[in-house]
This record gives sequence, C-alpha cells and structure tokens, in this order.
Amino acid sequence: MKFNIILASKSARRSRILKECGISHRVIVSNVVEKMDHKRGARFNVLHNACLKAQKVAQRYNGKEYFVIGADTIVLLGKRLMGKPKTKKEAKSFLRAFSGKTISVYTGVCVIDAKGKKSAGNIAVSKIKVRKISSEQIDKFVKISGPHDKAGGFSIEGPGTFIFDDIEGSFYNILGLSMMTLYNLFKELNVNLMDFAI
Repeated sequence: MKFNIILASKSARRSRILKECGISHRVIVSNVVEKMDHKRGARFNVLHNACLKAQKVAQRYNGKEYFVIGADTIVLLGKRLMGKPKTKKEAKSFLRAFSGKTISVYTGVCVIDAKGKKSAGNIAVSKIKVRKISSEQIDKFVKISGPHDKAGGFSIEGPGTFIFDDIEGSFYNILGLSMMTLYNLFKELNVNLMDFAI
C-alpha cells in the first residue's frame, strides 16, 4: 500500500487505538481551534471540528499519497454540550452533573484522501451510565485520573472503571475513535483500512 495515514489529532488515546489495531500512522497536530456552537447541537459540532482538523493538515499534502484522519468528541448531558474542562474545578463540576445520569458521547470522524481530493465523514454515538458519586469520590477521581484534556473531563479507563458502566454502542467511540466508523469511511473512499494493518 503506497498511501500513508496521518492522524490530525494531539490525542494520545486516538493514536494508541490505531496502534493497537496495527494501523501505522504519523501524528500531525492541526492546531485548529475547536468551535462549540450550542445552537447547532452535538452532531454538527463534532463533524464540523473533525473536518476542520483533517482539512487543515490535508492542505499541506495536497496531491500526495496520504489519508488524513480528523476526529472530535463531545459529551451530551440532556441538551447540554460539554467539551474539555479548562480547570480541575470545572472537571469536578462536570462529574457532579453526570452523577447518577446517562450521558451520550458523540465523536465525529472525517477522512480526506489528499491525492484524490475526496473525503468522507460520519458520527458515532455511544451512551454510558454514570453511577452516583459523592463529592469526596469526585475529588479523589480528579486527583488520580491525570490530565483532563478529554471531552467531559474523564476517561473510562483506569479509575474511570469505578464510575462508568453499562455502555451502549462503541467502547472505542467513548475513548475518542470508533474503529468501525473509521473502517466504513475508508470503505466509502474505496479503500480497505485493513490493508494498512502491519
């Protein structure tokens, strides 16, 4: 396979998912400022941001044999859109709001064929139940769960396994990149993603 894959994301988790699936790739951060239009809803926002990221990086490789992947994730609580918390205090407020509720995780994925100048995009949605958690447990979770540069301010891995349960939909979508969605987008571009597997 001549083509190479570029992940236009600084998310270590997305890169790790690709590696775990044997997909060789380069990471080039788009540095796009993610936008949150609360009037347009989760579906619009995640796909819009994912495509902006992919387009920004694909421009550098116009006409060359690269597939560029962009992705963006938002958490939806009722009708409230929740992106990445800016502080630990905000991360705690997110968790208080999630306590005892079911939240939805939306991830938009966009793939651009830099040589063929074609693109495909779609959205994956998963639901996850959050058990009731006390303020003390929230403080402890935020303290030990590391950086909060993730939509909703949480990870379902590690300490998150004590809080999040009953997943409906793609587990990998909640981590930030639904591989089935990605596989189907490559299929739309007449490419078998498995051909990139090492």
